[in-house]
This record gives sequence, C-alpha cells and structure tokens, in this order.
Amino acid sequence: MKDPLVRFSVAIGGELLRRFDRFRETHRHPNRSEAVRALMRGALIEDVVTHDDGEAMGVLTLIYVHHVSQVARRLTELQHQHLERVVTTTHVHLDHERCLEVILLRGPAGLVRKLADDLIGTKGVETGRLVLASAQPLQGGEPGQAKPHGHAHPHRHD
Repeated sequence: MKDPLVRFSVAIGGELLRRFDRFRETHRHPNRSEAVRALMRGALIEDVVTHDDGEAMGVLTLIYVHHVSQVARRLTELQHQHLERVVTTTHVHLDHERCLEVILLRGPAGLVRKLADDLIGTKGVETGRLVLASAQPLQGGEPGQAKPHGHAHPHRHD
C-alpha cells in the first residue's frame, strides 16, 4: 500500500528559485515536486553513507600505470584480503601504459571508505575516486519507488 502524498509549502524566491528551476530542467525532473523529492532522497542517502556503520555500496574507479612496481599485483592482493567487501572488478586497458579498474565494494561505509583509501593510496595509482550509495532502502520510500519485500532479487520489478 502506498503512503499518501502530503502537500507542504516552501517559500523561495529570487536567484535561489531561478537556479533551482535551471537545476530541475537540467536534470529533467518533470516538475518542482519531483526535483524536491530527488534532492531529499539524495540528502538522506548522503546521511546514511556518512555514518561509518551504514550499509553502503561503493563504486571505486582507479587509473594506474600497470608497469609501476607491480601495482596490479598489489591491488589484487588488497582485494583478496577483503573478499567480503569486493563484489566485482572490471579491468580496462586505456593505452599501452595505463589501465582503468572499476571495483564494486559493499559493507559498512567506514570499512568501504578505508579499503578504497588503501587501494587509491597504492603506489602506481594515478587517480582514484569512490562514490558511495546507501545499500539500505530509504524508510517509507516514495510513490513509484520499489519497496523492500524480504527476498533476494533473481527477478525484475517493473
């Protein structure tokens, strides 16, 4: 059963409203309500992943020079030491020297951040960036959002 929508007022004017409307158009939200909901969900997810114990999914991107001091071996060893955190890894050859590795991580946000920092800090890694998302559903959800229903997902939810 869907929660009913609740209307509330927000008074905004001037440049803030103009910038918000540009944001809404740029991100293709059909109306201001959808844009506000998206911003609220983003803030709530950010709140979850800033707490070290919140369950998170992380997407870590690394670019490294593969011939520098066995960097690929060290990155692989670190991932093997944390099998409970590493979901999958994709490796792409960018050119004759550089590689891109994308690693999906899962677990408490603090532990995911620590592993990502260790991987990024590996000698030979040129750049690294971690993007975190909450692995937990937002409580209550929104109309049109899937709600948790207590089982694994070998099927689609349309």
